[in-house]
Amino acid sequence: MIGRLARLPTFSGFRLALLYTAVFILSAAVLFGVVHWATVGALRQQISDAVDADVAALLRFGRQDGELTAGRLAQVLAEGERVEALHPDLHYAVVDAAGRRLAGNMAHLPSTQASGAFEVGGEEEDGEEALLGAVVVLPGGALVVARDAARLDQTADLVENAFLWAGGAMLVLGLGGGLLVSHGFLRRVDAIAVTAEAIARGDLDRRVPVRSDPSDDEMDRLGAAINAMLDRIRDLMEELRHANSAIAHDLRTPLARLRQGLDAARLRATVPAEYETAIDAAISETDAILRSFAALLRIAQVEAGARRSAFAAVDLSTVASELAEAYGPAAEDAGHKLMTRIDSAVLVRGDRDLLMQALANLLENALRHTPEETRIVVAVTRPGAGEGPTLAVEDDGPGVPPAARRQVLQRFHRLDPSRSDGGNGLGLALVAAVAALHEADLSLSDGVGGRGLRVALRFPAAGMSCTGR
Repeated sequence: MIGRLARLPTFSGFRLALLYTAVFILSAAVLFGVVHWATVGALRQQISDAVDADVAALLRFGRQDGELTAGRLAQVLAEGERVEALHPDLHYAVVDAAGRRLAGNMAHLPSTQASGAFEVGGEEEDGEEALLGAVVVLPGGALVVARDAARLDQTADLVENAFLWAGGAMLVLGLGGGLLVSHGFLRRVDAIAVTAEAIARGDLDRRVPVRSDPSDDEMDRLGAAINAMLDRIRDLMEELRHANSAIAHDLRTPLARLRQGLDAARLRATVPAEYETAIDAAISETDAILRSFAALLRIAQVEAGARRSAFAAVDLSTVASELAEAYGPAAEDAGHKLMTRIDSAVLVRGDRDLLMQALANLLENALRHTPEETRIVVAVTRPGAGEGPTLAVEDDGPGVPPAARRQVLQRFHRLDPSRSDGGNGLGLALVAAVAALHEADLSLSDGVGGRGLRVALRFPAAGMSCTGR
């Protein structure tokens, strides 16, 4: 816990939270300045307007009784009744030319040498009030009028205190929120790190903990993506282990036959014809081994995506028709019924050679693993609304058990444990690789009437260039 907190300053999320907090406080400071200026300024203007009104009223009193002079105004205002009628808290004074007060209630007077506004800041230790007022020079003296300005200081203090409290609260909440969020992120990052370390030690079944619905959380989406990657890695490792075992078995058998044939020829062959027979058998076994390696290399190239750059528009209908015609004689010789159900001019974007190889593998599997009188159908279906085209090979033979349909797509997997069917177990693996390269959905299902096997490649609608009209 302490170590995790010590790492918080280095965590980008925590630094980002601090940055947002600083920006927010700076924005609040700007807002405070605007509010302070607008509030205090409006109040100051209100007091100034009131002072101007008081000055005008007092001067009007003086003019009503004759010539307006400082002495005459002092006599008029000395009566007090008119002043009290203006405002009970009015601060005023009439002074002579020497600055001596002739009338009024102001104890502390500003300079009266020139007309203008003035402000007196209240000092509590001197008992001085905060005043905002104006000086009007008159013949023989001056008139001084002011209003209590304590509200200005009180309002300014109120706004400043509100900002300080709000700023402090924002700082505390920002830091606290940053700590809380960062701590949560660090805890989940640590969980991912612990999972990665466990996997590095060989525990391939460990997974990042995620909630049931990771769609609304970034860390859960990351964890789900990592788990999907780990599932794929585990499957690949299982396929690799299976492939290694299968390769060892499949290569050992033809190599053993090759050695036995050569040993027999060395011990028993006496005439050139016997040597030729042994050499032909050795060449046949060697070719079978080379075909297996060539198929493995081709699958690896397809899975690496090296052929995707050569994608172009391919007429799937033409490909299926040509291969069905090419395999027709072989199907007839084997006693099968090869039929077609092909929509015209169905186009996909892909690699023509790989698509032909995939379809050829499907046809060879159907011919090899079904008995006589089996009906084999090659179908190309035009896409419906929002769908892509479909290429399928279907038969009504013995089929593949549902539990084994995923395994038959793996390298070297065979339904015949004795491996006596003559294949190398790579045909459907290549079909799966070609389907993945073309982003096609490869599915194995029952054939018509629940008999046999149907292998279908449904191409994505986005990958379809067009269909014939």
